[in-house]
Amino acid sequence: MGETYFKHSLRVNDYLCRGCTTCMRSCPTGAIRIRDGKAVVNDNKCVDCGECMKVCPHKAIYIKQDDFALIENYGYRVCLVPATFIAQFDTKYHTKVIYSCLRKLGFTHIYEVEHEVENMVELYNRYMEDHPEIRTFISPYCPAITRLVQVRFPSLVDNVIRVRSPLELASRVIIKRLMDAGARRESIGVFYVTPCAAKIASVKYPVSGKETCVSGVINMDFLYNKVQLLLHDSDKNAQPINHTLTSSDVLWPLSGGEACHFKGAQYAVDGLKNVLSFLEKLEDEAIDAPGLVEMRICDQGCVGGVLTTNNRFVARKRLEYRARLFDRLERMNPREPRESYSADPEFARYIEDAMEIPEIKPRSLYKLNDNFAEAFKMAERMKKIEKALPGVNCSACGAPSCAALAEDIVRGEARVDTCIFINRHSQASEDAIRSIWGDRVKTKEIHKDDNKTP
Repeated sequence: MGETYFKHSLRVNDYLCRGCTTCMRSCPTGAIRIRDGKAVVNDNKCVDCGECMKVCPHKAIYIKQDDFALIENYGYRVCLVPATFIAQFDTKYHTKVIYSCLRKLGFTHIYEVEHEVENMVELYNRYMEDHPEIRTFISPYCPAITRLVQVRFPSLVDNVIRVRSPLELASRVIIKRLMDAGARRESIGVFYVTPCAAKIASVKYPVSGKETCVSGVINMDFLYNKVQLLLHDSDKNAQPINHTLTSSDVLWPLSGGEACHFKGAQYAVDGLKNVLSFLEKLEDEAIDAPGLVEMRICDQGCVGGVLTTNNRFVARKRLEYRARLFDRLERMNPREPRESYSADPEFARYIEDAMEIPEIKPRSLYKLNDNFAEAFKMAERMKKIEKALPGVNCSACGAPSCAALAEDIVRGEARVDTCIFINRHSQASEDAIRSIWGDRVKTKEIHKDDNKTP
């Protein structure tokens, strides 16, 4: 399959996989095939959206996380928590109680990623001001969106804001604070709690190619279960939290929670089907969307992530409830303005360099060959093969569609006779197929060379 551009955290358990094709049919980039009765993922096409894991009826797809015991390798153990994690718990549990449970599990510091929302807005605004030639800006917050644009909508890569995620900024800020207090860098471990596969991939294999400050990633459902076991015995008089989160900060992970921070036109699109529809129209110039487009692969935003444990609509309401509490607290006791990262010129230069994505390369899934002439020949042959196939998209060949099988054939990854409509050995089997699909399925002539590897 040539050079591998992406690596992933999604895994297939071959023991549980039945080869039922459910995951293959749901994949938005056609990254899955069935080989030897098991699902196989093409690393260059997968965008870590997690849709396959959501729909698998056999629970055969899982997300690999780091060993929790890794936290013991550090003297300062920071739990980098997204607001989505707090929303997994009933509102009767105060945030300080959840923090207390995290400390019992071994963390010395807890820091919510959303503390850096104001700084992220500043970075986004600077980027947009520096690129007035771009009419529509696509938020890079959801890493699955960035990769989806790379592989399926490569003409839109220049529209993606080239700034890394808030978790990268938050990790650097908390490390600086600890070092300013006397901690040695090598003694600080930062562990992010992820609601999805895409954010694991963005930490382990960042699009920017730059080094991360995150020491490890913990699956949200795993940590939720650990905290849940401690909640009933937790200290109801836990230490108060000294944080400066605002009502708008905690809404950032929700659909619409990011776009509202920016002036001018903003658009919020969530859910895989809605995202695909919007990007298709944007690429075809069927819609005009000046300003910032916030996109989330998951329905309702990060609360719909595949590693969350509670209903996304309930979790959304919990975050909105928390935002209202912060709003009341702000009115009763106005907080002092938070210091911008740019207040320290030396740190600002470090942050701006670390947070910049130098380039987002298109990784088109439609690219057949680096040589244009050869790619053109392969495309023509692919069209010819697709016309010869029945067009019923039954997936019995192990590809999601007849078009996908035609592509596999020209790439040398499949043969024409893997199609059950063409590879018919008896009149009985032909009659059985015809009884289902009718006369439109005919015996078609396939060129003898079409079974050869190009």
